[in-house]
Amino acid sequence: MIHYQDRWAIVTGASSGLGRGLAARLADRGMSLVLTGRNEARLDEAAHQIQRATPRVKVETVTADLSTRSGLSALLDHVGDRPIEVLVNNAGFGSYGAFAEADADREDNEVAVDVSAVITLARAFLPGMIARGSGGILNVASAIAFQPAPYQAVYGASKAFVLSFSQALWAEARVAGVTVTALCPGPTRTGFVDALGADVGHTAIYRRLADPEPVIEAGLRALDKGRAVVIPGVRNKVVAISGRFMPPEWLTRIAARLLRPIGTALRPPIEVRNETVIHASAERVWDLLTDVEGWPSWYRACRWVRMESTGSAASSPGAARPVSFRWKAHPVVLRSTVIAAERPHSFAIDADAMGLHAERMFTIHPTPDGLSSVVISHETQVGPVARLGRVFLARRLRAANQAMFDDLARAAGRGVATQATPAALSSHRVVLTSR
Repeated sequence: MIHYQDRWAIVTGASSGLGRGLAARLADRGMSLVLTGRNEARLDEAAHQIQRATPRVKVETVTADLSTRSGLSALLDHVGDRPIEVLVNNAGFGSYGAFAEADADREDNEVAVDVSAVITLARAFLPGMIARGSGGILNVASAIAFQPAPYQAVYGASKAFVLSFSQALWAEARVAGVTVTALCPGPTRTGFVDALGADVGHTAIYRRLADPEPVIEAGLRALDKGRAVVIPGVRNKVVAISGRFMPPEWLTRIAARLLRPIGTALRPPIEVRNETVIHASAERVWDLLTDVEGWPSWYRACRWVRMESTGSAASSPGAARPVSFRWKAHPVVLRSTVIAAERPHSFAIDADAMGLHAERMFTIHPTPDGLSSVVISHETQVGPVARLGRVFLARRLRAANQAMFDDLARAAGRGVATQATPAALSSHRVVLTSR
């Protein structure tokens, strides 16, 4: 049970957003307040506004940076030994972008505020609540806590900690009549997004921001009812629940798509890379690859080729009409266009079939002795077929591409293609990716 009237509450991050709103609602319930935040001017403004609205309660402020020991000490020293009935751990901030490129100092401070301060303040005030048999802690977590958050890795992990920590304390404290609740809102119009220091308006997650008032009401209502977790908003509830029934890899990939920064390229569902050594000159290999009409004479999987435009593969990149052709690679009929050709270094085509678009680039490098060639094939496939059959198709594709290399080596007149050695600066490998 929580006794609000004439009791003390601490609200961190109270200068704006949810913290300011929660503080005002607690004052309406008759609680005196200790408010803390980093911005002294905004904190004083919030305190004055609450004091004017509820003159019967006391409102005190402590300007402090809770990412530092000195800031936490300043708050704890100010409170002293007075009993705290409600603690609202709302202070926190996030970051956005690839972890490998993130500002390390900012993310260290993020963990200090979002995680360490929550622990320190709960440790300071929960024992007194348990001893008295009344009180409550409202920890502001986030809907992002229910799944990994690519491009917000530290923030998502911090909020996952707050969620787990709150649930554990709820189980420990409830027998004493004390409530610990994790409030898990989705993106809310609080200033949090602006403080990210990055443009996130393009993402599916942050495109729409919820109003703060329903979040505040949901949090205090859950605290009153002694609930361990509250997730305001139907969409946020659905996302949180659906993650329980989804493989972790799928869940993470979906989150990555929803949070992906502008300019981050999507990786194709299928990406296969083969490398091999063919005992023939680079010119000989290139001539065989680019003579698409001659493929059926040496490429066993190719049944026929029908040209659809004039010109040659070698001239197609600069030609007004690129070389295009239809061909059958058993059992599929494909329509292709030569998209790059530079003798004797590279050759690339695309290929389209129902539900599938592929691009394949060949690069050719002569070995140091000039007698052989390192041939690299890099193929990507996108489309419904590639997505649905990713694992099966990628393995088959790698084997099919190596079979083509074997055919190419025979046509070049020097036997079967062999696996590239370290001396030839190449290796066989296949990479499976998913969009």
